[in-house]
Amino acid sequence: MRTLAIGDIHGCLAPLKQIWEVIDPQPEDRIIFMGDYVDRGPDCKGVIDFLIGLKGRFDITFLSGNHEEKFFLSEMDLTDRDHWLRVWGGPETLESYGPGGFEDIPESHWEFLRKCKPSVETDTHIFVHANLEHDVPLHEQLPFTIIHKKFGTPKPHMSGKIMIAGHTAQKSHLPLNLGHAVCIDTDPGRGGWLTCLHVETDEYWQVNFEGEVREAKI
Repeated sequence: MRTLAIGDIHGCLAPLKQIWEVIDPQPEDRIIFMGDYVDRGPDCKGVIDFLIGLKGRFDITFLSGNHEEKFFLSEMDLTDRDHWLRVWGGPETLESYGPGGFEDIPESHWEFLRKCKPSVETDTHIFVHANLEHDVPLHEQLPFTIIHKKFGTPKPHMSGKIMIAGHTAQKSHLPLNLGHAVCIDTDPGRGGWLTCLHVETDEYWQVNFEGEVREAKI
């Protein structure tokens, strides 16, 4: 069995499909998507459709990211919507759904996003979209920390477990490994690579929009 963590996707459907073929998931694998499925990339709708199609076929956990939160808020509040459209990459998300904007978003997509989880924990790792406060138990972490706080140089978590996170785009387009914490957001939505990490072996695979594939160890 492998535990496979897939970093921020940001509407990049072609790299997502290709990395899925590269890792060739098996029924016994556990797959964790790290959040930020929408914004910036050209096919946010297609990404959500693809992810929905995986449900029930594999052992998958979908985490929620800050871009999902902003997407929700933009549907309800015009101030958040203006900020989302100007700063967060919201236009690409709306355009992917069609000329009707929010009216073209199917309920199945809202339902999918509502059911995304804030975190997941194994015997050895904690998976969150953004970060953890090192001296706070997982069940007491603030939502802001889990989905918004930049990676920076986090201290080892009190649980002794390794944190796997996304959210903070690595300008090197390579995963950042601090030993006790790993960031796998390698910025596919802005010219980088989409990353999948094999948690048990530290091997990772990456795919970009040009269809290039590379692999290494963190």
